[in-house]
Amino acid sequence: MLNLKNIVAVLFLAISSSAWAFMPVTGIWGVDSEDNGLPGRGFQIEVENEIVVFTYFGYRADGSSVFYYAAGPIVNNTFTASLLDLRDGTSFGTAYKSASLLNPAGTVTVNFTSGKHGFIALPGESQRAISKRPFGYADGPDGLLGQWLLTTIVDGAPFSDMKTLTTKLSATSTGNGVVSTASDDMGCEFQVSGELIGMMFCMDVPLTINADMYVFKFSGDRGTGVSFWVTAMNGGTPTNSSPIYEAHALRIATKTGAKTGLNDGTQSSISTHALRVPTKITANYSAKDVEKNNPSNMEKSLSPEDSIRIAALTAWASEVRTIMQARP
Repeated sequence: MLNLKNIVAVLFLAISSSAWAFMPVTGIWGVDSEDNGLPGRGFQIEVENEIVVFTYFGYRADGSSVFYYAAGPIVNNTFTASLLDLRDGTSFGTAYKSASLLNPAGTVTVNFTSGKHGFIALPGESQRAISKRPFGYADGPDGLLGQWLLTTIVDGAPFSDMKTLTTKLSATSTGNGVVSTASDDMGCEFQVSGELIGMMFCMDVPLTINADMYVFKFSGDRGTGVSFWVTAMNGGTPTNSSPIYEAHALRIATKTGAKTGLNDGTQSSISTHALRVPTKITANYSAKDVEKNNPSNMEKSLSPEDSIRIAALTAWASEVRTIMQARP
């Protein structure tokens, strides 16, 4: 059984390990040094089954706009392909006609360092840092509102919980605003300082034995990270926890209740895709039951840095409890 002091040591390894293969976030990306809020260039990245479709929109030397298209596999977190130049396709108000392929404009290479960051080398340019551009959800309390499906993978089996975050509260010393469910049984917050800056923290309230805690990196309606649960308490303070498990978050509805994902908001559409939803936890069988019957968990050693990180996480949990308990 892991002691609570071990949590963040394993958490950092689980979330931040650059050795993991991963897919970048789909959406609009841009060059970090050109992110000034003004019109400019950028690119769209779409990923399916380890295949990248890359569309660049920018400008020619004469100032006219241009787009290039590239596609190919992503291997070892790197995508390389020719930038295809097209012209003479269908224009507004005219009959369809196929575009003509010109000579490639050069090669694009993107090295992804995480799901939201990386480096791009474009023809005639040095390598530049790039990032996914958020536009619908801010990294704060407003960006966390909505209905979430939180799934933990335990020994290959998914166990899920559904929470609707509706209420904005005050901030902890490391975050920028706690959000809670209407029943106050869970609180979440985006971290803006401390050891886990940039992460989304979530925890069951009250923090008792079997209470779940989550740490996610998220973008838009999706998050990936780890979870664990409290297995021992002493005077209201967690003293022991389960091992760290892979966890995923999916926002299935916005704050207004609009459904996200592959459905049209009707019951029949939702039912069509129901088999893609992981099995929910029942009262008689849960991820906790699996862990309690798993004797293979092993203790892990701590470094001084690990102790600092777990102190930051437990301190945050204490602040959230205080904030939520103080609600009128």
